[in-house]
Amino acid sequence: MQSIRWGLLSTANINRRLIPAIRASKRGKLVAVASRSQESAEAYAAQWKIPHAYGSYESMLTSGLVDVVYISLPNHLHAEWSIHAMQAGMHVLCEKPLALSLDEVDAMIMTSQKTKRICSEAFMYRHHPQTKTAGELVRSGKLGDICVVRAVFNFSFGNKHDKTGQLNIRLDPEKGGGCLWDVGVYP
Repeated sequence: MQSIRWGLLSTANINRRLIPAIRASKRGKLVAVASRSQESAEAYAAQWKIPHAYGSYESMLTSGLVDVVYISLPNHLHAEWSIHAMQAGMHVLCEKPLALSLDEVDAMIMTSQKTKRICSEAFMYRHHPQTKTAGELVRSGKLGDICVVRAVFNFSFGNKHDKTGQLNIRLDPEKGGGCLWDVGVYP
């Protein structure tokens, strides 16, 4: 059985959800992490016991050590780096949202087709057994005629600004932040 060598494109907090899954899989092997600085990459690699640390995204993509990359960059960088990864020969698991515009999604699809590399959005609800069960219940008619669906999802956000005083990227609409891009998909 061939192992699949994973690389993390960023040191984002969300990675902690994927790292145990990669390590628990029979074929997955976490081999690399890339950050905007070598120091950050090395500290993260030491913390998570990842063998290779890269101080730029490009250096990991051209290393030849990675088969698939998990992209957990800020939303506005998803399309750009997914395309770079596929062009470098890697498959992509990209955190949600996949992209911020239809043009970006079209470019990602075109690159996937041209490079014969898979690009998938990391949105687990699509594959969750509860989603299948809910769909079956609605289609069966057991719930009657569905007229209205209301859903709420929220969390405590904390500071609106980062350590430098800049608006937190998760709230910046120009960078794909805000309630719809970040958490609006859950309900």
